[in-house]
Amino acid sequence: MKDGTYKLNEKNYSHGYKVTFAITVKDNKITKSEYNQVNKNGKSKVDDAAYNKQMKKVAKTNPKTYQPALNKSLVKSSDPTKVDVVTGATESSNTFIMYAEQLQNAAQKGDTNTITVDNMIFSE
Repeated sequence: MKDGTYKLNEKNYSHGYKVTFAITVKDNKITKSEYNQVNKNGKSKVDDAAYNKQMKKVAKTNPKTYQPALNKSLVKSSDPTKVDVVTGATESSNTFIMYAEQLQNAAQKGDTNTITVDNMIFSE
């Protein structure tokens, strides 16, 4: 992987949020991972106290817990295929891994153009 910062953004909001994701590569390793879900005002799902409280009740985890865990796991391994899926956040974990693989591919080519994912939304 080539040194640089690689970014990915979802085009559409799903349930009020869309993914923004950036990785920083230095010396062939991912040194920083910034996976986030933000609303139209740019506020992170991590900071949505009501959402976090409700999800914690139902899934035993929430964005405040799983987003940092996913980011830390990617930095530790520098390999999206070695990121552990977070129990209770399977869909978000799988999205994280899929997008991390796209960013890794960009880093291997040294392509720093922001990737825009035209994520399909069936209903809001």
